[in-house]
Amino acid sequence: MQALLDDYTQGAAVATELVNTSPTVWVIAGDQLSDPDALHSFLVENGVDTAALDERDLEQVRALRERLRAILDASSPSEIVALTHELLSTVPHRVELVEVDANGWRWQATTDGVGTAAQELTVVTGYALLSALRMLGFERFRACASPTCNGVFVDVSRGGRRRYCMPGLCGNRINVANHRQRRNMLGDK
Repeated sequence: MQALLDDYTQGAAVATELVNTSPTVWVIAGDQLSDPDALHSFLVENGVDTAALDERDLEQVRALRERLRAILDASSPSEIVALTHELLSTVPHRVELVEVDANGWRWQATTDGVGTAAQELTVVTGYALLSALRMLGFERFRACASPTCNGVFVDVSRGGRRRYCMPGLCGNRINVANHRQRRNMLGDK
């Protein structure tokens, strides 16, 4: 597996989406990675190559999810760096400068040999989180603004104004609730 390190947005999005599959976030619906098929769907949706997946892969990815949650919940930039370095040290990989075309070079992380799904996700998300911290700053590592959500995310948006871990879900719920409250205040049912 190869991950280009110059594009941290995709890896940070994968980290956010993986962490937010947890039953900590989906309190009522439960774990969104309920079986190897759900894991396969998640990986395909996020552009990660997969082979046949089994319960062991699922448990490894769930364990990674908890470690990523700790990184996104970190209380300081140095804690993010320490936790991410510790995470990346668990996966055999190398970082290389590779020629992309005649005009440029890019940093690339490559897993040594055939990595598991969890190892590939570790490399993709680990370097992306470090790059996001470096390029965007600690203030972009956030908790969801919805009072009913336990989600976390890395805001990689251009303006840096993202407020919800899942804008289509959490943001929409808040907007609907606000709309209903305004409508009820006006007595317009």
